[in-house]
Amino acid sequence: MDIYKIVRPAIFKMDPEVDHQVVATGLKAFNKIPQVLQTMFQTKKYSNFVTVKGITFDSPIGIAAGFDKKAEFYNSLGALGAGFVEIGSITKNCQSGNKKKRIFRLPADNAIINRMGLNNLGLEETIKHLANTPKHVKIGLSIAPGHGLSSSDMINEMVADIKEIHSLGDYIALNQSCPNQKGVTTLQEIPVAKRLLQKIHNLHIKEPIFCKFGNDISVEQLIDLIKETDGLMDGIILTNTASNPSPVHADLKSKYKNEGGGLSGKPIFEKSLSLTKSIHKAFPDLPIMFSGGVFTPEDAEQALLAGASLVQVYTGFIYNGPTLLNRINRYLSNNEIMLKYSEKITKAPEQDKQNIAVSPLTREEITVDVNSGASFHE
Repeated sequence: MDIYKIVRPAIFKMDPEVDHQVVATGLKAFNKIPQVLQTMFQTKKYSNFVTVKGITFDSPIGIAAGFDKKAEFYNSLGALGAGFVEIGSITKNCQSGNKKKRIFRLPADNAIINRMGLNNLGLEETIKHLANTPKHVKIGLSIAPGHGLSSSDMINEMVADIKEIHSLGDYIALNQSCPNQKGVTTLQEIPVAKRLLQKIHNLHIKEPIFCKFGNDISVEQLIDLIKETDGLMDGIILTNTASNPSPVHADLKSKYKNEGGGLSGKPIFEKSLSLTKSIHKAFPDLPIMFSGGVFTPEDAEQALLAGASLVQVYTGFIYNGPTLLNRINRYLSNNEIMLKYSEKITKAPEQDKQNIAVSPLTREEITVDVNSGASFHE
């Protein structure tokens, strides 16, 4: 019997943000003693080890950015079965985000719309949290630009942030597609993305760089971007939330379907899957982290078979409860789903100590305005 599904209707009567805070408080209590949580939920270690870009994960199933924004309970999530936890997104300065109410559950659609606005503690406080509690799970650091910056300033700030925090994580994720803050989606434009990745290359860090793209991007746009950046990214994350309006919104049934913000959950699964298949076919040696609508073990299997090397969950975790990760891991192990990856996927990035030229950024090259993306900031 799944106790969580029995109590979920009562939980869902709470405001989503209050609910998350209650869960966060509980998980924080075990962050330094995660083995207690592991015993409570009878989480097991399965033979699902996988190596991607030199990082060996206990499981290919992890938690997407946005759940542990403040680096407060990553070890607890690992104790529940996560092979990795993506922290953040993190901006240089503390941001309170958009005004409330800013999260909406869509139960009829197995979805969530959020317009949080990259609220987080800022770089300095996040570093303190990570430094004070040794990690027992692999960690990704999701880096995003602060609010109200130009394209050049977004790039410079993100590069400076990565230089300061990179050693505390296992990989770096670039949030280039948040639909809830002005300008962020400009980072998906080829000239901007190229300059950002060139400057990060010149930091000569060992941690692999994964670029996170939006659910709204086309296959053609993504293929062109990957070709133009020519190996500067070590992997990609597919996908971020879908902005409103988008084609997937047309079929939503819940009363909050017209709320502004990013749509996550089951409605974006097929687009994420389609992009994963297309990009894996075009670039078979490029690691892909699948993200978007994984609710069941079978969903995770589909993502892996489509070409993903790793899989992130978020909305499915909220809807299906704390045992979801362990259930997926057990299914993958029992059905021997784990795939053999190419050497280029498993091998750590080569340490190139030579600086490369950084492309200039001219206004005429940017086809999306700096104010692209919805914004709810006042």
